[in-house]
Amino acid sequence: MQLKDIMKPWNGEQIKAEGLDESADLFSLSLNPKELKKERIDIINEQGYKTGEIKKVIFEYFHGINTVELLSSTLDVLESGIVAIDINARIFFLNEMYSKILGVPIGKIIGRDMRKIEPDADILKALDSRKPMILEKKYIKTIDKYVSGHIYPIIIQNEFKGVVSIFGDATELVKLSREVERANQIVVDLRNQLDLNNQINHQNIIGKNPEYLNMLYQASIVAKTDAPVMIRGENGVGKEVIAKFIHRNSNRSDKPLITVNCAAIPENLIESELFGYEEGAFTGAKHGGRIGKFEMANGGTLFLDEIGDMPITMQTKLLRALQEKEIEKIGRQKSVPVDVRIITATNQPLEAMMEEKTFRKDLYYRINIVVLNIIPLRDRKEDLGLLADFFLKKYNEQYHKEVVFTTEVLESFLSYSWPGNVRELQNCIEYGVIMCQNNLFDKTLLNLKNRAEGETLPREAAPEKNTISFDGYTLRQAADMAEKIAIQDALKKSNYNKTKAMELLDVSRRTFYRKIRELNLKL
Repeated sequence: MQLKDIMKPWNGEQIKAEGLDESADLFSLSLNPKELKKERIDIINEQGYKTGEIKKVIFEYFHGINTVELLSSTLDVLESGIVAIDINARIFFLNEMYSKILGVPIGKIIGRDMRKIEPDADILKALDSRKPMILEKKYIKTIDKYVSGHIYPIIIQNEFKGVVSIFGDATELVKLSREVERANQIVVDLRNQLDLNNQINHQNIIGKNPEYLNMLYQASIVAKTDAPVMIRGENGVGKEVIAKFIHRNSNRSDKPLITVNCAAIPENLIESELFGYEEGAFTGAKHGGRIGKFEMANGGTLFLDEIGDMPITMQTKLLRALQEKEIEKIGRQKSVPVDVRIITATNQPLEAMMEEKTFRKDLYYRINIVVLNIIPLRDRKEDLGLLADFFLKKYNEQYHKEVVFTTEVLESFLSYSWPGNVRELQNCIEYGVIMCQNNLFDKTLLNLKNRAEGETLPREAAPEKNTISFDGYTLRQAADMAEKIAIQDALKKSNYNKTKAMELLDVSRRTFYRKIRELNLKL
């Protein structure tokens, strides 16, 4: 807008004058002190002749309107949302970005009461406090978005007129932040998994079953604390192995791990076993007395296996020792302080035993802080081969042999239910290695029996069709013959589909065809 657009034309005689150029932009001008004293401002052309005049009040009015319009246009192109409310919480200004973020046209917002649009809005809190506020990734429920920005009080001539909020849509930033957090968590999880794998590899713990690995991960976390741990599972699943794993990875690993099998100690001896006794405490007491398992484990870990078999009278004394962190030795009046971490294990239904009054509830809740459940071997099919190979290697070294499994034996392992779990598998393999005479662990050496269900895998009296005697053969010859039998079996079971046979044998294509050539097999 130029000055000639708002001036009153000059109809008098042509005169030279001092004034403002008629083509000047209204917004770019400001009155100098000399002109501020005039009630009327002369407007001149480029030759200096007067062409019109403007009252000072009119100039200031149009100058102000043009300034607001230009400012509004400027604010509309900003990427920040801007909204201003007066002292009555009425919205008197907002820009296009605010309308876009809110998803509502400006005409439907301007003039409305902010309290009816967003009753819990921070701009209303700033209106009440009359103080600036900072918004950091604030969630706005009505628009389902996150915003970040600032809120400022509007002060004109030292008078509070309202507040203005300047903010940006931070929803994508929040999403990105969450993705970063998620990525960081993945990195942490991977690092923990690597640490867990290193712990497993260095401690001869075998397994890749997801549920079993998750239990180990939980064990590795709780190991760093002194919280009581209860390990639950069937007989033979390896509860003591996990107790040792926890101790080795704890802050007490340089102190003793003392194991007590509560089911193996007679009821009249368990108190002296746990707490010890003084010399002369009873007839037959050892000279000099004896320290109990608690004192032996002082500073370290006490593993109470088969806790469900502990006599109810002894449970009371155990509870007191755990609560007070001190024991009373038989024959001694003064208590002995002890610092032990407790790990318990059981295959008993302790919850049912509490209802039957054979296991104390208060003791149960004292030791049942962290529970680790070990799944049975029958649910760890992917671990059977790994465990079998581990025990085979162990007993080959122990008994100086080079025994190998036949395919039939490995299949029997997978089909059997293993009621005795890992312990039964270990005993089965040790028996087979001891009794094996030709270095081939076949079904004639299996001695498996599920006494609970009557399921049996009988030992064969006569060799099967693919079982031959290796008497008189060298180790190399025997190994070649065993490989030949395994390949032939795999081919028959896969209906001579070579790809499926490779999968059954768990060998690469290159290895499969190399063996075919070496063993002179015809396909």
